[in-house]
Amino acid sequence: MGVICMMLASASFATMAALVKSMSHVPIHELIFLRCMLAVPFFTVYLIYQSRPLIVKARGIILLRSLFGLSAMIGFYYSLTHMGLADCIFLGKIQPLFIALLAPLVLGEKTPRAAWLAIATGLGGVALIMKPALDQWPLAAWAVLAAAFAGACAHMMVRRLNRTDDPSTIVFNFLLLTGLAAGIWCMSGWTSIAWQQWPLICGISFFASLGQILITMAYRCDRAPAVAAASYSSIVLSVIYGYIFWDENPHFLVWLGGGLIVGGGLLLVKTRLKISEPANEPCNTA
Repeated sequence: MGVICMMLASASFATMAALVKSMSHVPIHELIFLRCMLAVPFFTVYLIYQSRPLIVKARGIILLRSLFGLSAMIGFYYSLTHMGLADCIFLGKIQPLFIALLAPLVLGEKTPRAAWLAIATGLGGVALIMKPALDQWPLAAWAVLAAAFAGACAHMMVRRLNRTDDPSTIVFNFLLLTGLAAGIWCMSGWTSIAWQQWPLICGISFFASLGQILITMAYRCDRAPAVAAASYSSIVLSVIYGYIFWDENPHFLVWLGGGLIVGGGLLLVKTRLKISEPANEPCNTA
């Protein structure tokens, strides 16, 4: 059941990414503001119904988590709207490897030797993908790597928050703080959105929130390694979306590099590294 939930969550996040890409004409800060604030009322009702706290105890950590998370969303959304969908998703999958690199420094966790091979394999895959990506979308290619790193930092903060706070409260506080920050950014100017585009905006918020819920269910129902491996199914749907809607056909180096990144990630899973707390972190920082 956990693997099925993760596959559905991955499909939700891939669909959200495709919707973000289709809204390339809308400023990124507006997308982030609407994505967060549309979900806030539902999480508020849920927390009240479950009699859970609305504010986290570790307030300094949630501010850092929100800062890193907002940075990751900005970089990821920019990349989605300026480069190939499959290329962006492949590069974004380097995030677990960044987490493995950061965990010993931030959380004091020991990294098994096999994990270093996984990290080297994944970084080799990034190098292959970056060659064609830099020729076509240099800024976007670097932006998605920066987003993956910021997302890994946010993940470290979530791991710290787990020691003191409820997962749902953490998500709610992140959405609220990020939405408010994006709202302040929006005060510099607002681009009107046609009524026909609102279903897409709502879809972005819906699929991002649904993916978050499904990830929480996945890790409650099954062993973490099996569930983490299932998360790579999002790549398949992203490639399909890219081909159908944008006639994208990734360069062969992208396929080769993507295979190395996925291979490195699966090797991390095999080593049973506890490199994520997905119950609190929506993938891909979205």
